[in-house]
Order: sequence, then structure tokens, then C-alpha cells
Amino acid sequence: MHRLHAYPDLRAMFRRLLIATLIGILAALAVAAFRHAMQLLEWIFLSNDTGSLVNAAEGLSPWRRLITPALGGL
Repeated sequence: MHRLHAYPDLRAMFRRLLIATLIGILAALAVAAFRHAMQLLEWIFLSNDTGSLVNAAEGLSPWRRLITPALGGL
């Protein structure tokens, strides 16, 4: 019973735990959405459906290999 006094407001602690869990789930969904968006952009701009940037770069002309990272940095 003495240990319960260390957490006087259990309801607030569980509320914080629930909020932290929801934020973690939302962050995971945002990461998944970002990853899928990057794969979509690779498919649109590089015609890459394998998911490998090495395979995509092999199919590009030399001038496009040079300019693609520069454009990506803009």
C-alpha cells in the first residue's frame, strides 16, 4: 500500500501512457506513409518498381545519374 503513494494520481499517469501510445502509433503510421510516398516517387520519376535505387540508377543515362541527386537536394 505504501507504493501507491508514490503515484498519487494514477488516472493522470494512465492518461499520459495512453497519449504516449497514441503518439507512437501515429508516428509509425507517418513513417509508413513517408516510405510509401518515397517508393511512389521513385516509381514515377525513375521508373523503378524493384525498390532498389541501384537498379534504378543502372537504367539511367549518365547525365541523368549526375543530375538526379542534385535535383533531389533542392
